[in-house]
Amino acid sequence: MIPRLHTTPTSDTLYLDFAAELAVRGFAGEISHAYADRTVLSTDNSIYQVLPQLVVFPRDNDDVIRIARLAGEPRFQGLSLNARGGGTGTNGQSLGHGVIVDISRHMNRILEINAAERWVRVQGGVVKDQLNAALKAHGLFFAPELSTSNRATLGGMINTDASGQGSCLYGKTRDHVLALDTVLLDGTLWHSAPLDEAEFAAISRRDDRVGAVHRLLDDIRRDDAALIAEKFPK
Repeated sequence: MIPRLHTTPTSDTLYLDFAAELAVRGFAGEISHAYADRTVLSTDNSIYQVLPQLVVFPRDNDDVIRIARLAGEPRFQGLSLNARGGGTGTNGQSLGHGVIVDISRHMNRILEINAAERWVRVQGGVVKDQLNAALKAHGLFFAPELSTSNRATLGGMINTDASGQGSCLYGKTRDHVLALDTVLLDGTLWHSAPLDEAEFAAISRRDDRVGAVHRLLDDIRRDDAALIAEKFPK
């Protein structure tokens, strides 16, 4: 037998206010602070259990942008956000005490398959086996092979650079990513893809967060180049 629960943990006022304001701003997905929903998302494929304050299920990119913009406002600076896909991580990557942003419920569509050029466009919540089932008719598949491929999402695989069986032959997840649409913490939608030097320099001059990210990447690149030159002089 186990002890009976006499009280149900409730969410902090800050998170309840965030939920209410998110709904007012047109959030199209679901928002829940129910104890049952929070308990379900308090565990993943790891040994850990962390009860979140709030769970949200965005319906599209606009909902993700609403979450990021609202969380960035001064009154909600104390919140934390944790993105979640299939919850297959073994290190508790999708767990957190704040807001769990579950991408897998709604943002799980395969948007386009270009078999001739061998690329697909998908939402982050697409499961690997789901994608491979759609690609089978074209004689294609998405590598590498994972033991959790029947529930691992593409967004989670990209986030953790999943490898798994076959990665020595086919490479890791990063070797199969052509471009990404990413929502930054200020709500900016950032489209990233390979750039030549002129394109990189042009984007680095932008005044928004995307420009700041590129300037930071340029600094890191210069520091790495200087370190390599110091360690391995010609």
